[in-house]
Amino acid sequence: MLSIRESSGNHFVEWGVLDVPRSLPGLKEGRYLALLSHSGSRGTGGEVAKYYSSLARRLHRELPRELGHLAWLGLDTDPGREYWAAMELMGRYSAANHALIHAAVAGHLGLSPVWGAENHHNFAWKETHGGREVVVHRKGATPAGAGVVGIIPGTMIDPAYVVEGLGNPLSLCSAAHGAGRAMSRQEALKRFRRGDLEHVLREHGVRLLSGGLDEVPMAYKDIRAVMAAQADLVRIRATFTPRIVKMAP
Repeated sequence: MLSIRESSGNHFVEWGVLDVPRSLPGLKEGRYLALLSHSGSRGTGGEVAKYYSSLARRLHRELPRELGHLAWLGLDTDPGREYWAAMELMGRYSAANHALIHAAVAGHLGLSPVWGAENHHNFAWKETHGGREVVVHRKGATPAGAGVVGIIPGTMIDPAYVVEGLGNPLSLCSAAHGAGRAMSRQEALKRFRRGDLEHVLREHGVRLLSGGLDEVPMAYKDIRAVMAAQADLVRIRATFTPRIVKMAP
């Protein structure tokens, strides 16, 4: 099974076909039934971030109002250390959510998973780059250190990819975490109708259980072009093709 998580946004769960052209550690080459999910800390992580962002603003009243969003909490201070610990806890809480989702689905269907992969994004890590320890925040990015397994999803009709990081220092060992939007949610709602979505779903043989028009595939960039553009960041190891999709309503 596969899993990927985010603090908020376009959360989904999909059944699909995983094609593995060459064996992965713990998984032989072949074709598999797979479950891909994308969710976060159920809003709790957002509340943690909101609380400490507000605290940082109060502690840095010297900043002009228009620059208030740049307020910080030093990691050598009690509030900073407390925020880091709370953020790490939310990461573990999010991982637990995923583990429970996948275990519940597998248990309900009487299935025994043979392999799994999971990764963070929209998270911060303490890492060493250029010979010094720094904090890397991958907003909209996923870790792609040398040999690190990651997941980069496309859309409800397009492939997701299991990738192996190449550890490119120019990207701080990071890669895209998805196809990325080609237009805003509001623009998508103005431009597309339910009939447009139903047409592309039929065309690609995908059954959609729920999902809003702001998530139509046409609102996203071409995932294949996105993957081609980051061939120096990750190596594709397997391809997931969605067949049954349930998104947040």
